[in-house]
Amino acid sequence: MTAALLLLTGAFFVAFRPEIGTAPLLLLLLSVACLIATEAQENAPRLALRGGAGATSFWGIAFFLAGVFLFLEETLKVRERGGMTLLLLAALAAYALAAWRWGSPAYAVLAAISFFLFLARAPSGRLLWVAMGIAMTLVFARVLDHPSWAPSHRGCAAVLVVSGLLGVYAALNLYALDHRLVESLRGAGLDLPGPGFQERIWAIVGTAVLPVTVLWWGVRSRRTFVLDTGIVVAALSLITLRYYVHIAATWLVLTLAGTALVLLALALNRWLSRGPEKERDGFTAEPLFADEARVRALELVPVVAAHAPAPQPPAEPGFQGGGGIFGGGGAGGSF
Repeated sequence: MTAALLLLTGAFFVAFRPEIGTAPLLLLLLSVACLIATEAQENAPRLALRGGAGATSFWGIAFFLAGVFLFLEETLKVRERGGMTLLLLAALAAYALAAWRWGSPAYAVLAAISFFLFLARAPSGRLLWVAMGIAMTLVFARVLDHPSWAPSHRGCAAVLVVSGLLGVYAALNLYALDHRLVESLRGAGLDLPGPGFQERIWAIVGTAVLPVTVLWWGVRSRRTFVLDTGIVVAALSLITLRYYVHIAATWLVLTLAGTALVLLALALNRWLSRGPEKERDGFTAEPLFADEARVRALELVPVVAAHAPAPQPPAEPGFQGGGGIFGGGGAGGSF
């Protein structure tokens, strides 16, 4: 599908040879056509699961953003920094609407990335990352189990919770602060001052405390993706510690950390397996529907049960003629 769309786009540009001023309009028309094709595939059950809808939706958004970029750059002559800010705002709106309309976690990730890049262009981008990351985490954590949300939209909410946590950690990490990683996203050629003493103190506290907080939340909430996020930020904090405190060679620290995690995972799995019914406090060592085919088969059970015909009552026996018998003296027959 992607190859067909790219070839079709190339054919349009070769056939019409649009000027730089009319290229945004052609890209917008291609974007609308792709989005219409996506809606048609999503509404057709035999086409919805073949991957074509994902390809058309992706290129529809890509054509839209390319058209916005050319319109800002060539038609409106917007300056580079202002144009990039507007482009990020357009990307945020496009990906957020796509995640809401089609329930795709991939678009939720792209929307979160666009959101944080947009915030980074503000003078107080680091503080905005912390504030909005916490707000994003708290807001979408409340709808993770909301019954009115479809499973795909709850998956998007889980992605946004993880994005909020990672955004807060990126803003609080000591290495990111010392190297002004968030501020450098505003653009090249900026004179960035070094961090102050109080900023570094807050960053040290955040680098040490946030992984513990996320791990504690994951254990309390029984959410695997929160635990995984806590493990990731804890590993990043250990790498940050190794950067500032020379404990041993980097390869040795990483090897020992990986070995410790493997041993911890094995010990945890053994501890859970020895619990009653291989379960302790809501955690289990058994895989939960690791086979996707079994999950799909289980999902079909209520559908088949709902559409199965009702049982028919047994037919009452009526008159059944069996014929007669005649004959005598050793002779016989039937009719």
